[in-house]
Amino acid sequence: MRRIIALVGIVLLSAGCTTITPGRYSILVDNNQALKKYAGSKVRVAAMLTPVHYSASCRFITGKILGPDGMSIAQYVEKAFNDELKFANIYSDSGVSLTGNLTEINFSSGHKGLLASGWWDLSLSLNSGNGKSMRVASRYEFESSLDRHVACDRTARALTPAVQDLIKKIVTDPQFGALLR
Repeated sequence: MRRIIALVGIVLLSAGCTTITPGRYSILVDNNQALKKYAGSKVRVAAMLTPVHYSASCRFITGKILGPDGMSIAQYVEKAFNDELKFANIYSDSGVSLTGNLTEINFSSGHKGLLASGWWDLSLSLNSGNGKSMRVASRYEFESSLDRHVACDRTARALTPAVQDLIKKIVTDPQFGALLR
């Protein structure tokens, strides 16, 4: 009997050791439109630091939410931001360097009773090589699920629009232009 209980425990624990990743980032048209007003600027995000604490665990034993292609969430945000700059034709290795610091990465795949709503909270500080800086915080809400596997999958898939919204908050903020000068 002990062997059966131990075997069931091992199976349950090993089933929870999965990694759930979002899809690759896709450009948001609204971000591209906002970045067009900075035509002629040359900029790049040179580094993206991560917060001291980020719990990637989703629903206890279901799995961990990490970035695609082996990237951390910070690397994912850095690449996404640079992809937006490239698409807007203002990216340059020799332009103004921005350093980002993700001061918060939190998510909930949660449910409250019969409600199944989740969210991503992302906060970012951007520092420019010209001495200017800015901070933004963003909450992206999405429909989750009561089923833990579906909920964690939806949470991972919601990272892309959460990052799109974070970048949109940055590039539409009047302070952003000062970072590029």
